[in-house]
Amino acid sequence: MKRTVPLIITAAAGFILIVAFFIPAWQPWGEDAAVWFDILASIAFVLGGGNLLKLHLQNISDQKPGWGYSGVTLAAFLITLIVGLLKLSCPPEASVEFYGQSFVAISEEAIPVFEAPGETDFEYRGWMTPAVVDDLTDPAKPIAWNVAIEELAEIATLPELLQGKLRYDADHDVLAFRGTMTPEEEAAIRELLPNDEETSAAIDRLAEKSRRESSVSVGEFPPNFSIPDFASDRASRSEDSLSFRGPMSTLQRDEIAKLWPNFPFARPLSSAQQQDLLKEIETHGPPLSQEQRDAVLGIDDENGNDVQAGFFELEWDADQLIQEVNNAGAPQGGDKTWREIQAEIENGVERPALKHPPADPVSLNADQVQFMEQFVEQANLTVNQLIDQLAAAGPLTDRQRAAIGNFFDTLPTVADRRRELAFVLLENGSLSSGQIDFLMEGARDQFEWRQTVGRLFMAAHQTKYPWSGSYSAQGSPFWWIYEYIFQPLLTTTFAMLAFYVASAAFRAFRAKNLEATLLLGTAFIILLGRTFLGAVLSNMVPDALSILRVDQLTIYIMSIFNTAGNRAIMIGIALGIASTSLKVLLGIDRSYLGSGDD
Repeated sequence: MKRTVPLIITAAAGFILIVAFFIPAWQPWGEDAAVWFDILASIAFVLGGGNLLKLHLQNISDQKPGWGYSGVTLAAFLITLIVGLLKLSCPPEASVEFYGQSFVAISEEAIPVFEAPGETDFEYRGWMTPAVVDDLTDPAKPIAWNVAIEELAEIATLPELLQGKLRYDADHDVLAFRGTMTPEEEAAIRELLPNDEETSAAIDRLAEKSRRESSVSVGEFPPNFSIPDFASDRASRSEDSLSFRGPMSTLQRDEIAKLWPNFPFARPLSSAQQQDLLKEIETHGPPLSQEQRDAVLGIDDENGNDVQAGFFELEWDADQLIQEVNNAGAPQGGDKTWREIQAEIENGVERPALKHPPADPVSLNADQVQFMEQFVEQANLTVNQLIDQLAAAGPLTDRQRAAIGNFFDTLPTVADRRRELAFVLLENGSLSSGQIDFLMEGARDQFEWRQTVGRLFMAAHQTKYPWSGSYSAQGSPFWWIYEYIFQPLLTTTFAMLAFYVASAAFRAFRAKNLEATLLLGTAFIILLGRTFLGAVLSNMVPDALSILRVDQLTIYIMSIFNTAGNRAIMIGIALGIASTSLKVLLGIDRSYLGSGDD
């Protein structure tokens, strides 16, 4: 029986996979059969692991010669198996952690069900989000379907106080809340859900999780750090710590790391400012070389044209900012509702457009452009002051305001620019330790602050699915064992094999006849062509005869003769696999099941 059952499973699944490969209609059956193969592989792994334990435990028990190696093998096998199966210290998968949200399990019956009006059978459990509406609507479907989805979305909506914060995840049967829950939001949630004991307890747990406070110690706050007014209910600071209430989203983490410290962004420097910065660098060490100055300032010809762009010439300017704002002022037409499209069709429009016509573009006027140019030169002006000046001088849309904020959010800080400047100078010369410290000091402070915010982010996060991460994730024990134990041992093994291969080749490749001579010559060319020495020795060959160079001969042999030989070998292997597989599937060959004495 122990041989018959695996044989039946293997034969049935094998025939199904063969047929499914040629008949698309059988493809689902092939997928199911592949699952059975996975089950067999799991059983084989368990049996193989048990056999490994048995053999090595027997060697250790009998203290046979080499039993110490059995102990090492057994310990390595068990440690790797445990840390891999249990996923010890493996970080969860970021895509399913829903950073910035609190989860609580809730019964499906506690979530309200909404029905679409009219003669439809559409109903939806929970509250529809714009993403859900986009997934359900489709221009290829009938208009009536899309209109019904649109009407259902208007009914299955949250109160304005909870929009964008509360949601029901049907895949995991959890109620999720984004951010810190206020008493008003908690009261609104209780009005939405049934007033039973189980649901009330779930809301209590959700409110508690969303208000949990996390803190980290801070060695030194950035000089200009301040908590915005809109975040004063979530974040607080003391002399040596920073606290945050509720879970933190990645957007909030990035804001705390970059925006709240108010690190000054790098403005374009004038020629005088560039020279002053280089002089300041030289006060902390030896003078800069001419190559370093050319790499930073650039090289011009006699006519003043750029021959080589310098580091400072690659920075942003006012024209780029003006272009970004003007591009944001070109509005796109908004989407029409499906009811509007249905009304147009009923009024006789054959092919109504799906979008409203765009409004007139809004471009910066002369005064606004002047403010932009002045802002680049005046370091005392802030971005908010610039936006206020632009709004007072002419029309400024919300998209243009957002474009200005996004533009400056992506700019490097002064510390980032000095760090990049240090790299450019080091690529073209040397710097003293004092000069490096001067250029890197700000970047080190920013890095330390980002590390602090990262610790607060992880402290505030509430892990949803601890086993969702990969067992081989970077930094996990399994990854460490593979990278720092298995991989070095494997490299050492192959390095030792090279000497055995060379010795075997020396004994095998003896020019006893013509065939052996050709094999010896080909092997010599291939081995020499794979090394740096082969390329150096054949450099004397002129370009007209480059095909005779060792590296080119190696490529020719491997791509022509070796490919032809491999194809012949693969054809033979394929025929052997087919014949052996048929023997196994028909039960003629049962050697893989073990001997009859087992």
